[in-house]
Amino acid sequence: MRGPKTVKVAVRHVTGDAGRRRTRAVTWAARDFRLVRPAEGRDRVELECPVCTAAVLAEVADHTRTRRVRNVWAVVSALSLVVSVAALGYVVHGARGAPPPLFPAGVLVVVVGLVVTPAAWLRGRHHIGVVLLDGPAPRRGHRIVPVRG
Repeated sequence: MRGPKTVKVAVRHVTGDAGRRRTRAVTWAARDFRLVRPAEGRDRVELECPVCTAAVLAEVADHTRTRRVRNVWAVVSALSLVVSVAALGYVVHGARGAPPPLFPAGVLVVVVGLVVTPAAWLRGRHHIGVVLLDGPAPRRGHRIVPVRG
């Protein structure tokens, strides 16, 4: 039997944000944590920020739920791509005899689909099953990011 599944995350706290003319320099301090996934459901854990020592609340989902959410985002991305390609085909070839309002609607579906498809794919690809729970003022301004390796 394999041991408990874990996920490695970092809690980030922005320490500096210098906006320049063409670039933006953001600095932060981070601390890595190794969280154990629950066998079933979701668990809440408290993580400590490396800068302000505020307790940052996070929710860790089990492996099955995390995999299911990733798969749902992949399906949304695939469906969006199919609808976009169909709408593009309609706009290019089938709009000649269509009523006037359907052509702009087809163009709108193509544009929205071209935005939703990569966004859904990236959302699913980067989903790790750990969600930052919003809390009182000291907890705001933090971010939980995955740590590779």
